[in-house]
Amino acid sequence: MPNKSASTVLDHAEEKVKLKVEVEELKRDNSKSTTNLEKYKIIYNKKAESEFFVDNSALAGFTGERILYMAIRELIENSLDSCESFSILPSIKISLKIFDQSNDLWTLTCEDNGTGINSDKLPIAVCSFLTSAKYMEKQQRGLFGVGLKMVAAFSTKDTDFPIKVWNKSIDEQDEYYFELRTDIGTNKPIVLSKKLLLKQHYRIQYTSGFRIEVILRAKLVPVTKNKIYEYVSETSIVNPYSSITFETDDGVFQFNRRTSIMPNPAQEILPHPSDMDLKTLKKAISKFQTQKMSLPKILSSSFQKLSYEKAKDIVTNTGLSLKTPTGDFSEHDLIKIVNICKKTKFQNPNTDHLSPIGREVLTIGMMSEYTIVSNKGNDSTGVTATATAEEPILHDTNLNPPGTDDTVTASTFESTQNEKPTPTPFKNNLSKSNFSVKVLKPVLTTYTSRTCVINNRPTVVETGLAYGGDIPSFKLYRFANKIPLLYDEGSDVAREVISEVEINKMGITKKQAKEQFSVNKESKKDRVIEVLPLHIFFHICSTKIPYKTAGKESIASEGELKYYMKSCLSELYRKLSTQIRKELKLKEAENKIRLYKHYLPFIVDSINESLGSKNSKLNESFSRLIENHLSKKPQIDIDIGDASSADSTLPVQASHKMDLADIDMEPDIQDTKDTEDTKDTQQTQKAKETKVAAFSKPNLNKLERKKKDNKRVDLSLSGKLSKVDPTRNVTKNKKPKGTDKKLIIKEKGTTNKKNKNPPVKTSVNRTKINKSFNKSSNQSKTKEVQPTIDSYSKRVNKGKKK
Repeated sequence: MPNKSASTVLDHAEEKVKLKVEVEELKRDNSKSTTNLEKYKIIYNKKAESEFFVDNSALAGFTGERILYMAIRELIENSLDSCESFSILPSIKISLKIFDQSNDLWTLTCEDNGTGINSDKLPIAVCSFLTSAKYMEKQQRGLFGVGLKMVAAFSTKDTDFPIKVWNKSIDEQDEYYFELRTDIGTNKPIVLSKKLLLKQHYRIQYTSGFRIEVILRAKLVPVTKNKIYEYVSETSIVNPYSSITFETDDGVFQFNRRTSIMPNPAQEILPHPSDMDLKTLKKAISKFQTQKMSLPKILSSSFQKLSYEKAKDIVTNTGLSLKTPTGDFSEHDLIKIVNICKKTKFQNPNTDHLSPIGREVLTIGMMSEYTIVSNKGNDSTGVTATATAEEPILHDTNLNPPGTDDTVTASTFESTQNEKPTPTPFKNNLSKSNFSVKVLKPVLTTYTSRTCVINNRPTVVETGLAYGGDIPSFKLYRFANKIPLLYDEGSDVAREVISEVEINKMGITKKQAKEQFSVNKESKKDRVIEVLPLHIFFHICSTKIPYKTAGKESIASEGELKYYMKSCLSELYRKLSTQIRKELKLKEAENKIRLYKHYLPFIVDSINESLGSKNSKLNESFSRLIENHLSKKPQIDIDIGDASSADSTLPVQASHKMDLADIDMEPDIQDTKDTEDTKDTQQTQKAKETKVAAFSKPNLNKLERKKKDNKRVDLSLSGKLSKVDPTRNVTKNKKPKGTDKKLIIKEKGTTNKKNKNPPVKTSVNRTKINKSFNKSSNQSKTKEVQPTIDSYSKRVNKGKKK
């Protein structure tokens, strides 16, 4: 018995141990499975808007070296929008100075005379992302409304300095001072201080305005520095009605206001029904929830170019009842309305709500281009210099006289100015400065525009062109809603347009362009258009610009945008062709004068040797003759229609010889006998007439028509003329005016005598006849010119005897 009990006890003990091991193994397996589940568990977190944009700053263009450039750009654009919304002439002061060079800290300040911001909404407007007054269907410079918020967020992220703001709203008479920071984790503003300033502590000098001062951490490389200067300069060109003061460590640059003309401010517009989607339709219905309105009435009130009757037809075509309340429509019912609107054709959207630059404003900007240039050879750094210019303010004047196109020359532009004094050149207060402001004034500017619809959005394409004068080389200016675009030029649609529009529309070939304008004529890499002293301006104006990237630096080629841009540029090329052809002719005349003057001494010496006398005024007579010949074309009564291209130069040569015969070679020698002078003049006139007749070709049709009308012409002679072969090389011409009537009588007599004899068929060698005719014509020329030579030699001999 005891043995059995002991064995059973051992068995139970072993079973318990096994159970414990199994339990432990199960626990281990469960723990492994739980850890695996936790490992592959997906956790969803929410990120604030401010944190998202700071982490993805490239979406707003704030990347690395572009931080300072984008900050200045966003502040200037906000200032211009604030002023233009109430038609206030903008006065902007912007400053960029080094704060801590060792830590790359910069102080950025911007002040304007705009409408300001309400003091209660200012902290949210400055620091809270996706909170803006720009979320509407309206033309405006901003796209996302995050520019000012990005500046505030970057200042909070990289420094511990507050954002200082002075604000004087147009609705409030008082000026407030704020110190703010952005809570990037919650997208909420942190108000450190808010003060109501006394009048003696006001910082804003205008009736309303906004001033902000931030400290940013960024590196300013030379490329970014040049882009900043270029952006401010181009902003003054496209906004000549604004006054911009730009202060840097290099100097204070003043871009003065050149006109008081402002474009009409842009207006908000209803969306087009072709762009309708479920979101916009539901948003339109939600606006009228409190009012008892039918669905057709809501559609006609919420979309443009959609009348009540047409909206009623759209709703009935979907099979929906007109009496159903708007709140009872499901999304399935609403999507039917959207589908029908996508297929329905509507009128083009309105364009009167847009605010293009306009011909007057853009022409003023092109005629006085402000640029910041570096003074080479100056090693001074950190020197402050002030550059200012006194430009006359142009009021609402018509730059183009009536009956002309949109082309304005420099003389026309100056004549339209109200203030006659010419603008003074830029003067620096300190002689040492790294940069200075220069005004480029072209010889000619022209403007054109097109209105089109791109992606169901009204769009205005404006194109300007400035040529010659102070313009040194080619440059492309790109603007979108009055914003200069400086980066990504190679991928922009404007660059494609320039490369596709041929230069021959200017009336000049590629070879002529390289010969006349290219500095390095042997280089084949340069584009032909880039050798011309030409500035091309493209401005795209729309409620939604088709940007390629979120950085707003290049425009995509969507719809028919490229077609309208090419049409505008081709028209400007044709307007410019007259000026270029004029310059080419002047250069060609200068080259000819240079060539003639080179050979003129040799010609004068040979003439003096042949005559055996020296004439001091012979050289002056020849040079005067050359200048008169090249300054205006000789007018010769000759029918060029029958003359070939090779013979077209003959009348010019004849006139050249005539002018030589008219010049008095010896003005000091005078003859007392008037009879000899009158004979000489008569002989020279006959010589002129015979030369013109010899070098001109007759028009047989005109000659036959005139001789038929003349009663004195014999019928037999007119019959022979009608049988003349038109392909025959006829060199005989009608008698010029002033010829003797005896010659005509003799010709009649000879023709009558010939007609008495019966016609005999004989083979005639025409080449021999032509040779004999040429010999006879040459002999007649020498006989006619010989009396003038004899009279001239007599006069020379008399002068020697005296």
